[in-house]
Amino acid sequence: MNILAIDTTTRNACVFLKYKDEVIEKNIENNITHSEKLLPLIDDVLTKKNITLDDIDMFFAINGPGSFTGIRIGLATIKAFAQVKEKKIFCVPSTDLMAYSMYKSLNTDTPQYIVPIINAKNDRAYYGIYEIKTLNKKINIEKIKEINNDYIDLAKEDIENFAKENKISNLKYITDTSDFDTYIKDRLLLYPKPSMLITLYEDLLNKDKYIFDAYTLNGYYARKSQAERLKNELK
Repeated sequence: MNILAIDTTTRNACVFLKYKDEVIEKNIENNITHSEKLLPLIDDVLTKKNITLDDIDMFFAINGPGSFTGIRIGLATIKAFAQVKEKKIFCVPSTDLMAYSMYKSLNTDTPQYIVPIINAKNDRAYYGIYEIKTLNKKINIEKIKEINNDYIDLAKEDIENFAKENKISNLKYITDTSDFDTYIKDRLLLYPKPSMLITLYEDLLNKDKYIFDAYTLNGYYARKSQAERLKNELK
């Protein structure tokens, strides 16, 4: 299957192409906006293989939480491609992909409770809790605590209280930053790349919940935008 995958949820715009048995991955740091660099990046990887969007079987993307503008630009682009080419989109929240990456790194078939934490800036974090296990040699991902956004000290307290109330022990943490080391001592430091979506797609038992078309895919923000928050404060 030929796949074009993107991620615009962070400062880096990433594009990954899997064509036949070859792969290309390119990224550019956000010195200019994603709206200016994403399409040229896509055109560049397609040109290197002398193919067009007609040769792509399915589009992949990393969803939020993350940059509001970045998420909207990335999803608007991939939805436009999917609509015009009448193709499906495999789109996964970054926290789901991080939890999966942590589970894979543990190299185990036993159920695990995994906490992805993403730096939301200003001492805030996006966080949630997942239960991941292997069933019939496939990986099943279930979000047992919805993604939230809070100050990191309050987030850590919320996570610990949830675990205590639900009798969950031995939480595994994965984060995209070392800024929270005071709160999270033992963790995997990683932020997922679009290339990881390929392995996830092959491994997933419940992949249908991540497959959309141009009309059913929405951005996953886990927090209202700054404009929405200011508007609500003025009411």
